[in-house]
Amino acid sequence: MDLREIARARRRRQGLEALELERDREAALREQLEETITELEGASVDDETFARMTPEDVDIVRQTLFDMGDAFEPGVDGEADEGWLAEFVQGESPEVDREERLEEVARLEGEIEGSQRRQQALERYLEALAPPEPGPLSTSEINRS
Repeated sequence: MDLREIARARRRRQGLEALELERDREAALREQLEETITELEGASVDDETFARMTPEDVDIVRQTLFDMGDAFEPGVDGEADEGWLAEFVQGESPEVDREERLEEVARLEGEIEGSQRRQQALERYLEALAPPEPGPLSTSEINRS
């Protein structure tokens, strides 16, 4: 039983699992980043895009992409609660909201960079974990054989 090879195989599995988790983490961070950027710039992109479309097409796109579905369900008193929607769309303060989102973009970019750095280190660990390749035998090693 080669104890070192057993330990090496276990470490390889651990390294591969950690690498896979870190790749999944990066993908999730990228998704969050895209969502935050869309919250930040989506309305502006829509305005530019909708300006080049017919009003009928704009209505169809809005209904298809931005349909709020159950957003207007009756509230506690039986009337539609639309106040939250206005708050959601307008936010409390556009300047503060924008600054917070820009800070979140910077934070997420930093997290992604850290994740990529960990992935690179794990990849190098896995490469270095491979058993050393035998080199040419020296004269003393040949005599021992």
